Amino acid sequence: MDHKKIMARLNRTMATIDGAYAAIAKKYGLTYNGLMAACLIADTTAITQKQIGDALQLSKSTVHSILMDFVKQDQVVFTTGANKKEKYLLFTEAGTAFFAPVLKETDAFEERILSALGETACEQLVRTANELEEIIAHDGKIKEELQ
Repeated sequence: MDHKKIMARLNRTMATIDGAYAAIAKKYGLTYNGLMAACLIADTTAITQKQIGDALQLSKSTVHSILMDFVKQDQVVFTTGANKKEKYLLFTEAGTAFFAPVLKETDAFEERILSALGETACEQLVRTANELEEIIAHDGKIKEELQ
């Protein structure tokens, strides 16, 4: 097995996927990370800034910067969570209106490409990706390097 070639192919595939999302984001004046954050806010009833950072593997400052841009544009508000420190993010009325077409196009893109791939292949792809994630998460050497 040629590890370098396999990882290069996987990385090219991921870059192509990210590039497609980036193109959608750019069309609406967003960054790739801004689009991903908006998708997370839209897909949950209660999400925190920390949860967005963890999900997207972004620093606190990067997530905060993205969210502050949304707040300045009156697209997102912070609401009090279970305790006073915990703040959940919600779209405002203006945010819902702005992000509706963005999310609709993103959803249509995902449906189109995954339908073309087929249900069986999608299930296998997710299963394999989950296995890879578990291997990486439990690799002691990588854990040391990430800390």
